[in-house]
Amino acid sequence: MWLVELLGCLKEKVQTMNGTFNGQILVEKLAKLNNSQQSIETLSHWCIFHRKKAKQVVETWDRQFHCSPQEQRMSFLYLANDILQNSRRKGSEFVDEFQKVLPDALSDVIENGDEFGRSAALLLIDIWEERKVFGCRGQILKEELVGRTPENSNRNGKSSCFKLKQSVGDTLEKISSSYQIVCDVSRDEETLLSKCRTAVSGVEKVDKEIGGNYNSGKRNGSRFVDELRGQHSILRECIEQLRLVESSRSDLVSHLRDALQEQEFKLDQVRKQLKVKVEATLK
Repeated sequence: MWLVELLGCLKEKVQTMNGTFNGQILVEKLAKLNNSQQSIETLSHWCIFHRKKAKQVVETWDRQFHCSPQEQRMSFLYLANDILQNSRRKGSEFVDEFQKVLPDALSDVIENGDEFGRSAALLLIDIWEERKVFGCRGQILKEELVGRTPENSNRNGKSSCFKLKQSVGDTLEKISSSYQIVCDVSRDEETLLSKCRTAVSGVEKVDKEIGGNYNSGKRNGSRFVDELRGQHSILRECIEQLRLVESSRSDLVSHLRDALQEQEFKLDQVRKQLKVKVEATLK
């Protein structure tokens, strides 16, 4: 069995060196994809290396996304994000292809995923819009997925429009919805911070062990590397989730600020009207 696996690895490396794209290899890699930075970045680099086959890469990504378990689909979106962010300077192949399939994929996560997946997907949309990943298309993509466009049909003729709880212009609904999201995503905030502190302590411990004993570092090099990778993966996942918490709180503060300004404006109008009425009465 080990010989078959070894031959498979050698075959893959030879194909990569020769620049040959193999769709089945991508299918196998996607099946093993997880949320760790190493997993995402490694596969992202492989895909970007084969950017001339961007159409086949994205078609395979799309097909496997819809076949994957619901809990793995955010990993697919993180992979797409990494490919988009790191391939743009080399060409627009992946941007052109991903913009065809991402609306359906994002809509699926937003409608069928858990609260974390939904918030993470919406955060990715904001990032792509802010960084102009899809140019002017980014704003259209956002409007389609937050329900500001009345109707939006996907390639299967089904509605892919996701209606957010809050309606445009309804300040109370915006605040209520934003507050609920903050409560949902920040429920485990202390646990996340604790995990971060533990991971940082783990990294510092390894650093002290290596720095304090050179020979020990040489003997246990492999163990140290594995431990550092594990702590780094934990930190990355915690940071991603804390960014969602930060983004959610920022949205809530923004809506509260808008509501405050609106009420201050209306209060000023009432006071002016009241002053006019009082002056008219006195006359």
